[in-house]
Amino acid sequence: MTNMVTRILDSMVAHDPYSLPLARRYKATENSHPAALGMMTSWRTITKTGPPNVLAIDTTNGTAYFALDISEGNDHVKNVLRARFKVVGNNITELELFINRFRGDHGFSFSSEELPANYKPLMNPPANRTKPSRADLEAISISLFSTPSNPATNLSVAVDDNCYFTELGWSVIDTGNYGNASATPLGCSWRSDHPYDANARTNLVIDEELGFVITSGIVPGTVYPYANETESAFIPNSMTAAHIAQQAWIDEVATAGDIPLLEPFGATGDTLELLQFFNGKLQAMQINVYLSGPNMTSAWL
Repeated sequence: MTNMVTRILDSMVAHDPYSLPLARRYKATENSHPAALGMMTSWRTITKTGPPNVLAIDTTNGTAYFALDISEGNDHVKNVLRARFKVVGNNITELELFINRFRGDHGFSFSSEELPANYKPLMNPPANRTKPSRADLEAISISLFSTPSNPATNLSVAVDDNCYFTELGWSVIDTGNYGNASATPLGCSWRSDHPYDANARTNLVIDEELGFVITSGIVPGTVYPYANETESAFIPNSMTAAHIAQQAWIDEVATAGDIPLLEPFGATGDTLELLQFFNGKLQAMQINVYLSGPNMTSAWL
């Protein structure tokens, strides 16, 4: 599987998707929309890659997930490539790609500069750790996006005090609308205000060795202006209190003067979320989103 990751990345730099061993019938998407590999942007614009900064391998299911910063012709401005793929025999049957180029693609967060350092600890867990069972990781994945009526919602997951929380490579610092929130990066939390999706794709990749599990959910929400005229933030519909607070801030700003703000827009977040679990606790949470228009779904459902 590691060799297949290298072949995928090398083919992108060479702009030659058909050097890959594709199944006679394969499924592929890029930024949530389906296309033949030869019509995808990745094989047209990517000019430099490297080893993945995070890599999860599921030898049982023949699937893998990886993420890294890449160049698209400008080494000074790097973007983030994420991919999930499936192999049957020696051929690729599924390939799901996302390229996030800046904060608006995710809805708020992005840092290709911080990504390598922030992902490095995940690939180097303590040698004496207690590894999770496959059943442990499966239960966590099923619970992550579970709806309030689903018994899986009740799963309790302990969170390590040093759990790494990132969104698209960034250690998220939420200054708040008024610039008075903490400057300390946000930490992990289990299901606190987490959006839900009854059709979430669970257990896409399970790596018992490193304790990784990959889950996908489709999250409806709204993009609001945030903090000032230059920023916006995607807020999932399930976060009712955040919507109310944001609208209150917009109303307040509207009475304060003629400040240009983005009009709120409906949007949908296509999420590939990575969790890391060992020693009986959640060790890392990566919320990775790609935004599209409202009322969208996944081509993979």
